[in-house]
Amino acid sequence: MLKRISKVFLIAATVALSGCASQSMLPSSSSDADFSAPEGKVGWSSYRETALFRNASEEQVYDAAKLALGETGFALRSADRSARRVTGEHGITLHDWNVIAGIYYTPTPAGIRVLVQVEGSKDTGFSGDVTGDGWTGKIMSRMRQHIGR
Repeated sequence: MLKRISKVFLIAATVALSGCASQSMLPSSSSDADFSAPEGKVGWSSYRETALFRNASEEQVYDAAKLALGETGFALRSADRSARRVTGEHGITLHDWNVIAGIYYTPTPAGIRVLVQVEGSKDTGFSGDVTGDGWTGKIMSRMRQHIGR
């Protein structure tokens, strides 16, 4: 009987965790990120937003990305200047097992192009796919505030 309960628990845990968002869902660097792909909801619990920061340096964008993640409730997972990438994980919300965010930036002649990509858990949960599409906007808004100072 105990063996059967253990097996059921293991299967249930595997199914529950298989829907979690992971860092591997995000591009590994800005050179792997597609800055020209569609924005908004682009897949199951997947959201994208881009912006151009004129008159900002890469250093300012990098620092603003780290601050914006923290101020929107994300724990910093990685920050890599050479990859031009900052990532964070939000953890459990009322609607998700976890949410991860990646911020990518690349210099252009017009300024620094920024992409915020957010991935939520890939399960239906109690409410279906309700990962907050506002995460990208909240992060981008905080970045604008820091770069505008």
